[in-house]
Amino acid sequence: ISGLLSMVAEELPTVPLFHTIDHLSNVIHCSSPSIVQFRSALLRLGYKVSGSHVCPTAVKTDAPNNVLWDVMRCWEKINPVKKRPEGSPASAILSKDPQIQASFEMYPGANPPSRQQKLLRFQENPEANWGPKARAKRKADADETMTEKRRRLQGKRASTVDHKQFPCKRFKAGICKYDKDECKYSHDVE
Repeated sequence: ISGLLSMVAEELPTVPLFHTIDHLSNVIHCSSPSIVQFRSALLRLGYKVSGSHVCPTAVKTDAPNNVLWDVMRCWEKINPVKKRPEGSPASAILSKDPQIQASFEMYPGANPPSRQQKLLRFQENPEANWGPKARAKRKADADETMTEKRRRLQGKRASTVDHKQFPCKRFKAGICKYDKDECKYSHDVE
């Protein structure tokens, strides 16, 4: 828990929201820069940047959105995208040239202290398949075997209703388009 608390202490208190590097990269269909590279680029541009305790790839920064997209445009120039589908957000974003030049070289202070100290910042799952399980089911009888249960439930939906016992409303109105044998209701007029 000390790793998580140290991450919370490192966060920028004035920035309520965060961006995830994965999402930014996914929008323009390119590979993701590492967290340290992305943070270095923002720090070199003079903006404050921190991680978030919510997500490992989250970045909280006071940089405006256009600067974030310019950094991603610079990253895309280094790692070009093969296809740009016309009319997609990726083509709209990448059609503009970046207003800034971002450097992704390691910047001192880009690697947070909690990461340098190798603290457990994001808790791991306690065991395999530890999440929500199937809903609880009623056990009719603990001693009942599957064959006994099958025998008990046999024929539960056995008989279906014979619709020929009911008169056809469409036939009475004169609009039934089926013959007497094809219609599932009775055409006998009483």
